[in-house]
Amino acid sequence: MKKFIRFVSVLLFVVAAAPIIFSACDDDTASIGFDVMPGGDGVSTSQSTYVVHSVALAVDSVLSNTNDSYLGCVVDPETRAKTTCSFLAQFHVLESYSFPPYDKMVKDENGKIVVDSCDLRIAVESYYGDSLTTMKLVVQELDTTKVVEENKFYYSNVSPEEFYTQGQGQKESVTYAVKDLTRPDSVTDGYSYYRSVIVKLPRDYGDFLVGKFYENPDNYANSYQFIHHVCPGFYFKTAGGVGSMLKAKTTTLNVYFRYHTKNASGNDTIVDGMQRMAATEEVIQQTVIDNAIPQSMLAADNPYTYVKSPSGIFTEVTLPVSEVVAGEHYTDTINTATLSFLCYNKENTSAASLSRPETLLMVRKKHLYSFFEAEKLTNESDSYLTTFNSSANAYTFTNISGLLTLLKNERDAGAGVLPDDTESERSVKYAIWEKTNPEWNKVVLVPVKAEYSTTTNAYGQTTKTLLRVRHDMSMSSAKIAGGTSNDIKMNVIYSRFARQ
Repeated sequence: MKKFIRFVSVLLFVVAAAPIIFSACDDDTASIGFDVMPGGDGVSTSQSTYVVHSVALAVDSVLSNTNDSYLGCVVDPETRAKTTCSFLAQFHVLESYSFPPYDKMVKDENGKIVVDSCDLRIAVESYYGDSLTTMKLVVQELDTTKVVEENKFYYSNVSPEEFYTQGQGQKESVTYAVKDLTRPDSVTDGYSYYRSVIVKLPRDYGDFLVGKFYENPDNYANSYQFIHHVCPGFYFKTAGGVGSMLKAKTTTLNVYFRYHTKNASGNDTIVDGMQRMAATEEVIQQTVIDNAIPQSMLAADNPYTYVKSPSGIFTEVTLPVSEVVAGEHYTDTINTATLSFLCYNKENTSAASLSRPETLLMVRKKHLYSFFEAEKLTNESDSYLTTFNSSANAYTFTNISGLLTLLKNERDAGAGVLPDDTESERSVKYAIWEKTNPEWNKVVLVPVKAEYSTTTNAYGQTTKTLLRVRHDMSMSSAKIAGGTSNDIKMNVIYSRFARQ
């Protein structure tokens, strides 16, 4: 009986305690996390929109460290901007390359090696403009005493005359069209056919190239030796014609010869040989750009701006940091800041119309040159990438909150702002600091070429990793809202802890 009474007592205790136990549990978990904060604290959010100002920024040159080479001259049918491209190219040789043994080379009756021919070839990857336009090209051999050196920064307005001596070295000229009219359309329009521009060089120059090997095989030991002791490269200059711009797939220096060998039956025979030196990533290719930009594109009262490549025009943007962190927002956390640049529709929709840049870089103006010289990658703090969204017809930077916070903190530190300063006291300090740092809140939109590597895991999921960001050297142009129109809006979402 005592055991029963004891059991009933325990049961009554559990039943009585049940409401207390279960009242501490709630199906609504939304408050989890906030309940562990100090009593009376909460998080509130707010949203504001700010006007962003921009202006077209003329750029006379960009760092030309890309292996993309362009040749030709075109006029944008919409803006009438004229772009002329030429390039310098060095040639790469394989490590310790060797010609056939001297005694195997075909020689004339005087014992001199017979070189059949020598030429330069530009294989065309793509082109803009009219493939039938007649263009004029001049090639000039560079000087071994004025070599384009590695580990130096060369910009697209470099003077090619720095690298050759007038009246010295090989110089040839040729007229060409991208489309080879000597071949039927069924061949030249096929993807398997590579259009090319061929410049024939004197056979004597081929004799010189081959002779330098037998003079000293070390001249072909590597690209450095070849460039400094045999051929330092050529300048490919657009010298006439308007209406065609080609992108080189590869540029080669070729020498053709014959030598003795044995066939499969062991009999003596003569075969054709060729040494090909190509302009590759291992050596320097330097595009030279001349832009003639109409002043109307740069007018300060335009209700729009431009981004144009190669070089040409960027867009300078002034971020309204002072407004973003003013008043009660000074101590707020900036969660997101979205900035979108709408594009104007093309007025000229012909096939000759330039395409829009695929990728834009947003970078602080003070880092515009150092970013590329240091071969930096974007970090979502002071630099960002975005691609053109055709559905929205815009370039959108989805969240530059890190940049706004960086600029706020940088200005506070530079101006000597203290935590307990009033807003008026901060304003006085800001005004003094900004006089010596007028570009502290300016960024620039730059057309770039972003290179990625792609990896796939065992589940078929792919990951893209950014490898390199270089200036876009292709023909592109976009007219974007901004300028004096006040059409650029930045949407900012804040959060703050609030005492209740």
